[in-house]
Amino acid sequence: MGQILPVFCFLDESGTFLGNESSYFALGAIVHPWPDDLTESLHEVLECLIGDCTRHRTSQEFHFADLTEGTLKHFMKCIDCMEKDQNWRFFSLILDLKDPKFVKPKDALQAWAYYLRWTKILLERKIRPNEKATLLADFYKAPKARVLKLATLPAVVPTLWDVLQVESQGILLVQMADVLLGASLYSGVSSSKVKLAARVNALRVSLPKSRFDEWRVRWP
Repeated sequence: MGQILPVFCFLDESGTFLGNESSYFALGAIVHPWPDDLTESLHEVLECLIGDCTRHRTSQEFHFADLTEGTLKHFMKCIDCMEKDQNWRFFSLILDLKDPKFVKPKDALQAWAYYLRWTKILLERKIRPNEKATLLADFYKAPKARVLKLATLPAVVPTLWDVLQVESQGILLVQMADVLLGASLYSGVSSSKVKLAARVNALRVSLPKSRFDEWRVRWP
């Protein structure tokens, strides 16, 4: 057996299973074995973003939904930082909630179970056998009822070492997972978001599929 490579996996989600406001639910993750240098370069861009904005620094983050023409240059610089680093990869899972074959959850308990199930499936498929991952997942609120927790995943996903739910404001690569996922899914008309989506698509095209892997689930 070859040597096992410890990696970090930064996970974000988009959309919601409940209600009619979402046409999709998606998960996106960045895997990186040595994220310190990339985090430092992204933090320099964050400092510039904070300097240009009026929000308190503790609430400032890179979030695709918050992108404006005024902050676009900072988001673009983040993609430049990502492009220069050769050691990360991004993978995503997209569920079409409008597909008539998709069975929607009936309540918050089922929605949480769906979130756990699809997170498990994604990690099982995309974390490599020679890797042992520590998962840092953006906070996703579980129902107050007694349910399985995210922390149960390492017991059923052999390539997971440990799991921690985090607030994305403090984890730049969770924010980058949000940006890559949001830009990959965007189909609206906002000028700034269209420009960032085009930049992310150009990055995707320049990389092998093994480094930018999108899985759109098809129902039988």
